Amino acid sequence: MEPVKLGVIGCGVIGSSHLRTAVNSSLIDLVAVADLIEENRQRATEQFQPKRVYNSSNDLLDDEEIEAVVLAFPTQYRTQVALEAFSKGKHVLTEKPVAINANQVREMIAARGNLIAGCCSSRNRFHKSAQVTTEFIQNGGLGDLRVVRCRAIVAAGEQPTTPRPAWRLIKALNGGGILVNWGCYDLDYLLGITGWTLKPETVFAQTWTVPSSFESHVAPGSDAETYYLATVRCRGGII
Repeated sequence: MEPVKLGVIGCGVIGSSHLRTAVNSSLIDLVAVADLIEENRQRATEQFQPKRVYNSSNDLLDDEEIEAVVLAFPTQYRTQVALEAFSKGKHVLTEKPVAINANQVREMIAARGNLIAGCCSSRNRFHKSAQVTTEFIQNGGLGDLRVVRCRAIVAAGEQPTTPRPAWRLIKALNGGGILVNWGCYDLDYLLGITGWTLKPETVFAQTWTVPSSFESHVAPGSDAETYYLATVRCRGGII
């Protein structure tokens, strides 16, 4: 199997993680990176030594050697770049959340054609524990499902010493907060280990923004949720 010729757009914290994986895999040939910020481009060049470095996504997408791209930059710009990538015949792996809203996701699905499109929210299903759980459930080890629970709590930790990224908790920039940033992992995991048989019908949910005692942990102007609780009733009465 020939290595996939890859381009990575966005060389920040998450983009660097993708780049590290790429250069350590025999299945990937890192062709190019792109970032609007010069400091990020320089760091990526020094650490990962791509063949080419671009200062815009358009230039990278025009690179005919590249077969697939990773989109690792703030959410509000991803749909436009993904659509452009599909139009140029490139496969796309996007960071989560996939887009600002469901309509943008539908637009990308319609545009991809026969190209491969993926999102990083599915990674938990590839853990060994998840694979064992999936097999156990699908083989009838639990009998008929009635209730499936998932609980995730992340401690606030110490007060940050560096400015928090504003886009992660601003609805207009990210489409939401913890629900779209981490809830996508929960939903993908629960739906995956149950064999994609759960069909949601009714959702009762409540979200909360950051309490005043922890306002220093988020960027000024943050208006998205930092905590959520949801009960989902699926077809057949499964909760």
